[in-house]
Amino acid sequence: MNGLPAIIALILILSLFIFFLYIFLQKKIYKDILIKKFLTKNTIREYEKQVNLYLYILNNLNDGLTIVDKDKNILFVNPAFKDNIRSAAFPYSIKKFEFLIRNFEINSLVDNIINKDNLDSIEKRISYFDKANEKTVNCRVFKIKDTEKYAVIVRDVTYLQKIENIRSTFIQNISHEVKTPITAIMGFVETLKNGAMDNHATGIKFLDIIEHHTKRLNYLIDDLITLTKIETGRAQIKLEKINIKSSVEHSLSLFEKEIKEKKIDIVKNIGNELFISDFSKINQIIINLIQNAVKYTEKGGIIKIEGSIQDAKTVYNFIAGAEEASILWDNLGRAETHKEFFFFSIEDTGIGVSYTNLLRLGERFFRVNSSHTTEYKGTGLGLAIIKHTLKLLNGAAVLKSSLGNGFMFTFMIPLSQDYINIKDGEQAAPL
Repeated sequence: MNGLPAIIALILILSLFIFFLYIFLQKKIYKDILIKKFLTKNTIREYEKQVNLYLYILNNLNDGLTIVDKDKNILFVNPAFKDNIRSAAFPYSIKKFEFLIRNFEINSLVDNIINKDNLDSIEKRISYFDKANEKTVNCRVFKIKDTEKYAVIVRDVTYLQKIENIRSTFIQNISHEVKTPITAIMGFVETLKNGAMDNHATGIKFLDIIEHHTKRLNYLIDDLITLTKIETGRAQIKLEKINIKSSVEHSLSLFEKEIKEKKIDIVKNIGNELFISDFSKINQIIINLIQNAVKYTEKGGIIKIEGSIQDAKTVYNFIAGAEEASILWDNLGRAETHKEFFFFSIEDTGIGVSYTNLLRLGERFFRVNSSHTTEYKGTGLGLAIIKHTLKLLNGAAVLKSSLGNGFMFTFMIPLSQDYINIKDGEQAAPL
């Protein structure tokens, strides 16, 4: 009996120990659960931040991105995809890639990656027409590592392709324009060296031809230098007094021989006002326009020329009333300081230009290539120089033409009020 209290005491001690151990373990487990729960919440929060960051980056890429599975179900598509592939907003409810993209070449790239196990990536430059406008994209399709998912990336390179085409056209045109006169010069020099110099009349004739081709090369170089100066911002504006009538008459006199040979009727309505602007640049525009009109107008045709000072309302109404088939180069803005404008228009009855080519006039080195224009020479720099010169002078132009129905070019240049009130009889810019 004496051992019973000791046993009871031992049991009591063990019970208390177990109780406190239970309390301790329960608190520790609860604490661990709380810590894990807290860490889980933080982890999820950080994960959500990372996901949102990646989504923000993907949605703001300039490159279009779509992710599809092996059945070509769309898993993700970013906003840039519609800009690089489709001009119209597409419904995000579309789930199949082939319904989203109707382009056969792009779909073929995706099919090749999905169906060929040994192919992990493929890239191709693709051109297509979107709403009558040609677009070019670089398309890259690749399998995402360790998944059955595939990424389709498209980058709009239409502008780069356009630059590449311009460069290619430039090299082709310049090569022809330089090689032709050089070949002629070399041929006539060789002929002169082989005895043609002994005949005075023949020698003079050949030297005249050599001089003609030398001038042709010089004009080409001058055009390139002029265009480069304007494009690089190195062209300076020099203000001088200009008489509209004398400027136009001088420009026409440069082509008097061609006008007489082709029996072209010149109809003029030229004011005799004086104004101040950059004489050399305006004169160059007028000369280029008259040269084109004379060149493309057939025998017995008519060229109408108008030049005057017009108020802002007349000019803006003219621009607003331009037909939809016309092309507008507008650098005017609508500044209230533009009260008066130099207004010039030239219209011919020549071969005209199709609307498609009319859109491209003013591009560097662009020349209309058709059966109607093969006999006309040129580098395609004239209208590019005019376009950039008008931009330099804050001017605008309206171009109107159709194939077989002549060509009309109207430009207007704003004049500062300080330069308009010139007294009659003051000396205009020298010609």
